Amino acid sequence: MSENLEKARDYVDAYNERDFDRAMEWFDPAVEWILPERQASDSCVGRKPIRRFWEGLDEHFDELRLLPQEWVEAGDRVATRLRHQALGKGSGLALDEELYHQVITFRDGVMVRIEYFAEWEEALAAAHAPAPAEAEGGAGPARAR
Repeated sequence: MSENLEKARDYVDAYNERDFDRAMEWFDPAVEWILPERQASDSCVGRKPIRRFWEGLDEHFDELRLLPQEWVEAGDRVATRLRHQALGKGSGLALDEELYHQVITFRDGVMVRIEYFAEWEEALAAAHAPAPAEAEGGAGPARAR
């Protein structure tokens, strides 16, 4: 497992544990947080705005968890297929679906961009990774479950 993949996995684990300091351990101070068009107003730059975003989510959800379904390493990028599970505070509304998938871009071992995509194929394209059917035939990015 590459160092970037280890850092991406630790980031998701720390986020799920609500250890936001550890989750941001490998964030560049000017990390770009890019959300899909339908939620673009929440995109931001820097650790503090990202933390505020996470804390805002926790005001609305109990037990919010990101469940990685697949990891794809492609050079300086790691794409993660994510399943989201949450329980709405007060409403009790249960969420269990793939909402967004992330692509983390690393520079010199540090996360400089975290971008989210509504479709897994979009995330793979952004990571410059071949689609699953293309990857099965030969050499391509490293995939892990």
